[in-house]
Amino acid sequence: MKTYSWSSLLLLAVAVPALAELKSSRDGTCGPNTGNTCSLSFYGGCCGADGKCGATADKCGAGCQSGFGYCSGSSNDEREALFDNTIPGDKSIVARQSSLCPSYDGKTYTGTCGATYVIECGLNRPGYDLTFPRSAGSLNACIDSCTATKGCASVVWDNARLGPKYCWLKSKSGFSIKDSSSWGARKLTGCAAPPSSSKIASSTSSLVPAISPILSSTTSSAPVVVSSSSSISIVVFSSSARSIVLSSSSSVITSAIIPSSSSSSKSSSVSVSSTGSFSVSATKSSSISSSAVVSSSKSSSIVVSPIFTSSSSSARSFANSSSSASSASVSSSQSSSVVVSSSSLSVSSSASLTSSSRSSIITSSSSNRLNISSTVSTLSTVSTSASRSSSSSIVSSSTTCDTVPAPTGKLPNCKRCDGQPGKDTFCGYSANTNSYTHTPKTCKVINYTFDITNTTKSPDGVKRLVMLVNGKMPGPPIKASWGDTVVVTVNNKLQNNGTSIHFHGIRQLNNNMNDGVPSITQCPIAPGQSMTYTWVAENYGTSWYHSHFAIQAWEGVMGPIIIDGPQTADYDVDAGVFQIQDWSHFTVDSRYDRAQDATLGGPVRLDTGLINGKNIWLGDAQDPTKFKAVGKRYDLSTDGPGGGIRFSPGKKYLLHVINSGIQSTYKFYLDGHSFTVIANDFVPIVPYKTNILNINIGQRYDIIVEADQPVGNYFLRADNQEACSSTVQGKNIRAIIRYEGSDASADPTSTAYTYTEECVDEPLASLVPFAKLNAGAVDVTATGAPLDVIVRANNVNLFKWFLSGTTFQSQYGDPTLLDIYNTNTVPTYSGNLLVNLPTAGQMVYVIIQSPIPLPHPIHLHGHDFWILASGPGTYDSSKLLNLNNPTRRDTALMPAAGYLVLAFETDNPGAWLMHCHIGWHTSMGFALQFVELQDRIKSSGAVNNSCTLAGTCASWNTYAAANGVTVLDSGV
Repeated sequence: MKTYSWSSLLLLAVAVPALAELKSSRDGTCGPNTGNTCSLSFYGGCCGADGKCGATADKCGAGCQSGFGYCSGSSNDEREALFDNTIPGDKSIVARQSSLCPSYDGKTYTGTCGATYVIECGLNRPGYDLTFPRSAGSLNACIDSCTATKGCASVVWDNARLGPKYCWLKSKSGFSIKDSSSWGARKLTGCAAPPSSSKIASSTSSLVPAISPILSSTTSSAPVVVSSSSSISIVVFSSSARSIVLSSSSSVITSAIIPSSSSSSKSSSVSVSSTGSFSVSATKSSSISSSAVVSSSKSSSIVVSPIFTSSSSSARSFANSSSSASSASVSSSQSSSVVVSSSSLSVSSSASLTSSSRSSIITSSSSNRLNISSTVSTLSTVSTSASRSSSSSIVSSSTTCDTVPAPTGKLPNCKRCDGQPGKDTFCGYSANTNSYTHTPKTCKVINYTFDITNTTKSPDGVKRLVMLVNGKMPGPPIKASWGDTVVVTVNNKLQNNGTSIHFHGIRQLNNNMNDGVPSITQCPIAPGQSMTYTWVAENYGTSWYHSHFAIQAWEGVMGPIIIDGPQTADYDVDAGVFQIQDWSHFTVDSRYDRAQDATLGGPVRLDTGLINGKNIWLGDAQDPTKFKAVGKRYDLSTDGPGGGIRFSPGKKYLLHVINSGIQSTYKFYLDGHSFTVIANDFVPIVPYKTNILNINIGQRYDIIVEADQPVGNYFLRADNQEACSSTVQGKNIRAIIRYEGSDASADPTSTAYTYTEECVDEPLASLVPFAKLNAGAVDVTATGAPLDVIVRANNVNLFKWFLSGTTFQSQYGDPTLLDIYNTNTVPTYSGNLLVNLPTAGQMVYVIIQSPIPLPHPIHLHGHDFWILASGPGTYDSSKLLNLNNPTRRDTALMPAAGYLVLAFETDNPGAWLMHCHIGWHTSMGFALQFVELQDRIKSSGAVNNSCTLAGTCASWNTYAAANGVTVLDSGV
């Protein structure tokens, strides 16, 4: 038996000084004597003890002046120090980053180009977000962004949190609420004259105004060539959270800049070090169309990546950018490793570029000339450098991609039910069949195409930004039968976000690459790119798909999965899906910023919830004049399958219930009725009855409702449990069920059930699998330190979850699975949070426990697990484990101030994530990964098309390097 334990959840907060106004260094000097920071300087991001900016170890290491740049070199984890901008001694929250509040409160402020605004200190204006939030250093900068952006009527700037500040641009002023953590401004008049491009970004640029001057004034009309007679190695460093912001009239080419302190003549090696002895930089011109060329007669490696700085960009929302017609080229007569991009290196005007915390690289085989363009003839694989934890670039190995035979179910010569016990719908298999070892051979392939877009939507009547699948939320259902092959092509049509689709609970046996988890099984799908997922429906029941890119799922990228299979009880009508989600009138991306703030943030209170993407917002209870009741409830009689379903007395209806929330536990019930529960997650169970269903995040249930009540209209309720998380209108999450003959328009007057508020799962004694499988006998006993789970503030007062002293961290551009496939090595970003399971057929026990009254829904990819024990207090050997057909599922709740003991068998090669399914917690590092049967990953088909993985990473890494993707969360 292998045993792993997560225990001792503790909540700590560590105070750090507040921020104050700083100027970006224009001359390379920094520190308290100058008031200059290196964090927005292209002299290097670290402020050394000598008061000068740089990027070498002596600048970033022990001599780094905290508060005046990035001190990543002096941190155990550079990702924790991306925003080390604190100033020693300044404890005032009010006195930082803006001169407008409180002195200008209620007064008129004249900004860039003469635009005027009324300053609103301590006011927030919810709703009407024009764009996703971006960072801005001050309210002044936020206002300038509004001036530069078409359609902007007001702004809200978050002044209260440490680290990066966010700016929201609003299409309308709307209503206001008192909020001491927010400062804002309402536009009175626009520009008195057209804004200068040197002062303000164009309307399609980043929300962060351009800093002028940001680029060298040097121009050129011919290619820039750097040559050497023997060898040349060009490495342009890429530092975290840096950007170039271009004005509307600018074009960009790459050019070589050789500082006077450097010499390139008669040199056998020209190297670009982190201090900038050689660099490739952008120059500003209105009429430059030539390419930049680097040539060498014998080049061993060429690495090119952006270096300039302006502002940070979260992995959640990136600067708007587009490619230009110009391109950069790299030529070499004998090159063994040449960096190429999957899209043009140059960018059009009005773009904002921020460098990645890790340079993104894909190599090509030897070639006389390689264009950095969208066409790459030979892809190679991506692996990490030797120093994974602090490397800012990915070193590539030259390995061609390949494919292996497709998994069972996709074979072209498939014969339906061949060699199986019957010829019926499920080839003779039933609910008693062990679905982990037997799958019907249906020979049927079902295709879906998902377009991921961003727009605005009013699901409860309040308009906000959303991300959708095929224009819907929830997205279209994936429907298949047990044994079918499902092919899903995902097109990323977002302007500035990566994406992916994870098929929650789908086992992906010998098919790890289709699990859809950036950093683990793939790189994110870059904007404008596509990826096709293929998998076999080896289990059946109800589930959901969702983006696994940051917390994008809860912006709306989600939808149901229904796999038809044998049932354990009869019903008359399938009433369809009831997908529950909690909902905020702000983007969850903006709420995450507050959730992780250990000083003024913490647990988030959401506004309401939705059932199948609909609900009614009842308005502001404190001031009803601000909001009228708006929106529409999901009504089964009009919105249900086939144009609507009304209950007919005496008939039985099947409901597929899903909790796809980011933080909420629900009690789900239909007034006056009872449920017969026939499945949990993808596991058919012995039917049992209940009036109220407890459903936690990520869980699913199939239930049958009998229409046995008087004809009328009834509320179907999903009551948020305030003991778990807070929602403003948590008892107003309802759908409507109407009987035949009832009033078609009247609201229900049915009475809710009474119950005790609690954070619990359904009783384990009720969840008895229909197909009996006992937990296996102990094979191997492994000892070692338990994985102690704590939550605490890091060095910039952002909450992170730590397991045995380590918070989970991964990198989008360096997925675990591709590393294993190419080099048979695994990334070490998270230390012992990668658990190697090399032996097949072993029973692995995972023990999770906590003394804190905070429950966690635990989800495991690639497996169902047995729940051997669960209860209050801590686990010890005196607690009895149930090995006799225990509950099986893929998501289970660790009780508040209690323990959870899980078990699974090692039978599925791949890299599988286990994490808390509270979205905030996953992003804050509550996760680990199991590398299972590593030596079988190639032979098993877990990677059935490495070309797809390599191509996706090529596109992503190019996009990330050009657009400044900085991984500020856990990467999963």
